[in-house]
Amino acid sequence: MTHGHSFWFWLVWACVIWYSTITIYVSVKGAFDIKQMLRDLKERGEKQDGGEADKTPPQSK
Repeated sequence: MTHGHSFWFWLVWACVIWYSTITIYVSVKGAFDIKQMLRDLKERGEKQDGGEADKTPPQSK
């Protein structure tokens, strides 16, 4: 490899590592946010129902 090729080789790998790191970070952070959002929605639904879920089974048509 010539001097110019090694520069581009390391630049490409630096970009791949940076992109992978950002992708993993966003995925993990997003998963925690979705869990929190679902937990909040569940709590909000329980408050509106008076703390009890509707226990009647759905009727078939």
